[in-house]
Amino acid sequence: MKISHAFYIAIILFSFLFTSCTEKNSDDPNEVYELWSFREPEKDIKITNGQYWQSAHFTREYEMYLELYASPEWLDEFIKINNLKVHTSEIYLPDDAPSWFKPKIGLIAFSSPNNLTSIYFIDFKKGYLLFHEMQL
Repeated sequence: MKISHAFYIAIILFSFLFTSCTEKNSDDPNEVYELWSFREPEKDIKITNGQYWQSAHFTREYEMYLELYASPEWLDEFIKINNLKVHTSEIYLPDDAPSWFKPKIGLIAFSSPNNLTSIYFIDFKKGYLLFHEMQL
């Protein structure tokens, strides 16, 4: 019985696909931002806290908490790019959120119709953004 070269190539590709994926975890604020956005933080952002988990699956399943200060222009662009709207229904916060993830009274809550599992809290006067994002 002769096995074709295509079979060997397929075995190698599948081995690479299933062994190259590893779970990612970080509590380093700048690293969390980079894992989430795929780039270094911009000059007009100060990241104060972060927590990130990504599954080992090849699909990008993750849960992330981030606290940062940004310029008004950055916040406006963030809202626009993510199609965020003021959140008007009840908010459910995860039980396993980090201790620093405490939305304060007066923050405006936003969510996206495209991602109902994520919530964003913004204080436009202070340039403050606190959010939990989940993609499963």
